[in-house]
Amino acid sequence: MVTYEIVLPYARSDRLAAAFPEFACADLARQRTVLVGELHDQAELHSVLNRLADLGLELDQVRRIDTATQGAPS
Repeated sequence: MVTYEIVLPYARSDRLAAAFPEFACADLARQRTVLVGELHDQAELHSVLNRLADLGLELDQVRRIDTATQGAPS
């Protein structure tokens, strides 16, 4: 599984969080929301991105988080 971070240009809301129950949903500064969750593969990522588009939501950023190197000494 791969962890992804998806940043949206909207304030966090219960409705937004409910639309993506497979993700942790948190506020960022300046009316932005970050969704963080693990996905099995690129196909699953594309499914989430299609769901965002179907809901008419804009996207600020998508980032793959390399959990293999998190916490590793630099």
